[in-house]
Amino acid sequence: MKLLKEAIAKLLPAGHRKVAPEDLPAEGPMPELTGLDGWLNSPPLTKESLKGKVVLVDFWTYSCVNCLRTLPHLARLHEAYRDKGLVIIGVHTPEFGFEKDQAAVAAALKRYGVGYPVALDSGYSLWRAFRNRYWPAHYFVDAHGDIRYHHFGEGDYAHSERVIRTLLEEAGATGLPAPVEDGGNSGGELNRVGTPETYLGWQRLEALGSPESVRLRQPQTYSAPPEPAKNIFYLVGQWRIEDEYAVPLEAGARLLYRYQASRANLVMEPDGARADVEIKLDGVPLLQSYAGQDIGYANSRAYLTVDEPRLYSLTDGGDDYSSHLLELTFTSVPGPKCYAFTFG
Repeated sequence: MKLLKEAIAKLLPAGHRKVAPEDLPAEGPMPELTGLDGWLNSPPLTKESLKGKVVLVDFWTYSCVNCLRTLPHLARLHEAYRDKGLVIIGVHTPEFGFEKDQAAVAAALKRYGVGYPVALDSGYSLWRAFRNRYWPAHYFVDAHGDIRYHHFGEGDYAHSERVIRTLLEEAGATGLPAPVEDGGNSGGELNRVGTPETYLGWQRLEALGSPESVRLRQPQTYSAPPEPAKNIFYLVGQWRIEDEYAVPLEAGARLLYRYQASRANLVMEPDGARADVEIKLDGVPLLQSYAGQDIGYANSRAYLTVDEPRLYSLTDGGDDYSSHLLELTFTSVPGPKCYAFTFG
């Protein structure tokens, strides 16, 4: 009988397969929701007030592209199951200093349509309590307050929904809606990305290809070879490298990166004033067919304006995951602080 049930389960659409409660052993109690810097979209929640609810804790930060790509999935789960006993808590734990600003986080919630409670964990209190190490990270808590499952990174959305449905049914929920995740958008397309997340600040500086020595927190003139190597970025002109970011110090300074991915993004912050950046791909102004969401066009040039600290979408090649040379020219001074490239 067991083998027959397993065979039938495999024939069901991914969103309709079930996870047995015994396949979700307790991993330990959920930590207390203390040591936080505030809450958005909700009054403060406590572990006691959440008893009887199934809780999905999502560690995220608003400049992380991997986190942002999970938000539509979380929104669907919130809408489908909030009346059945599910509470999603977004724990905003900043990766960069500028992400500690509460007003900026609130603006990000509005920009990305996040309607569930968000705890501000700028001091990493909950991050440490959960012993977490990743953005995004999801912890699934049952109605008794025990962590029963966790998932790190993107993808596996249909399985996450099945876990939620199992925990809700275990808590006595009935009349659950049809699954909202069909097993698509599993994150498998990320296997085609050939360039890793790349940091420009000194603390995690691993892929700078310019031959000049780095002068931490001091101006330095950098250069690039005629043929930039893949997965290595180059600074050209005068720059200053700080702990978390690199900042151009002169108009005409450039940033080169030969990457392999469909989409390229760069986390930037204006250094006191809005900054314009011209963009070329493979030696010519970025074609509109490859333009990211933040690109504009004027006088036959592609550009973007950095006017707030966030992730900026530079390129989107659709199904093209081949290698391309990205060239950013910073046309105004002061230029923006450049934190990290991410790819998809």
